[in-house]
Amino acid sequence: MELFTLDVGSGTQDFLLMKDENIRNCPRMILPSPTRIVARRIEDATRRGKDVHLVGYTMGGGACVRAIKNHINAGLKVYAEERAALTIADNLEKVRQMGVELRSPEGDVVSIEMKDVDLPFFKRVLESVGEELPSTIIVAVQDHGFSPHESNRRFRFRMFEEMLKRSGYLHDFLFHSEKIPAEFNRMQSVAQSVKDFCNDEGIEIELYVIDTVFAAVAGCMLDAREFPALLLNFGNSHVVGAVVDDDGFVHSLFEHHTSIMRAKGEQGIKDFVNRFIEGEITNADVFEDGGHGAYVRDVVDVKDIVATGPNVHLCNYRIANPAGDVMIVGNLGMVSLFENLKEEQGK
Repeated sequence: MELFTLDVGSGTQDFLLMKDENIRNCPRMILPSPTRIVARRIEDATRRGKDVHLVGYTMGGGACVRAIKNHINAGLKVYAEERAALTIADNLEKVRQMGVELRSPEGDVVSIEMKDVDLPFFKRVLESVGEELPSTIIVAVQDHGFSPHESNRRFRFRMFEEMLKRSGYLHDFLFHSEKIPAEFNRMQSVAQSVKDFCNDEGIEIELYVIDTVFAAVAGCMLDAREFPALLLNFGNSHVVGAVVDDDGFVHSLFEHHTSIMRAKGEQGIKDFVNRFIEGEITNADVFEDGGHGAYVRDVVDVKDIVATGPNVHLCNYRIANPAGDVMIVGNLGMVSLFENLKEEQGK
């Protein structure tokens, strides 16, 4: 089995080519995230005094949106196709109010492509080292959902809560490209960009997408010693915690912002986590504190705590490191969920 896995975060994009061999020998790359790459291209245009034209697909915001705002504040123009403009905000009227012009550009502009998955790049890299693009691709992105008239923090977590109430298993958050919920427009955009490239190249692939939250949680599971376990991911933008059983059943979940959790300090984080385990953290508690939310189905006896992510140093928990590289824990989680999904489908 060979799997192309890509975990797209706000700071990095982490690639692992999963092969039937020692995991430590499998090709991998930790690269700047797509939003940072796009931001640098916009910043270069700003320095050169060039207007920009955003084309392509809806992708993750963050760094690139800040670069767009800075470009406009510098007195330069930003033109955008509507699909690319949805990266900035779900409400296109708000995008216009920022100063982005949703029309064809005038004069000499720098065209910048927006997308989360640069499959042509990865195909070239793999071919340059004698590898091929596998027929199965799994991509993790953080999708806040399409919410033009409501806080995307609230909307995103409500989507998670509804899905957890319907089923509750981690592998149910791994979507085949043909079964992505309509509300997850960033995942839909990933699927479209991959499909467009493969159609142009005459390549047949099977694509799965998942939110980075559940990829990280599934990766943490691989290093849990006892269950139920609290699995934590200290990402560059978000901190997520889930109490999970050994079959992937989720008892509770929270999602907060890393900057806010960092400000609490190590003891503050531990106090928050302990209250979450005891079922004392509510959805309103997290949302009003600037995070996304919390959902507690039931309170169980947590027997292990394991953490991962680029900011795992913020609190002194045992670190998930199932393959000797903390940066590919999410990739390994994707592989594990894919195997579980295939096993379920084969029953």
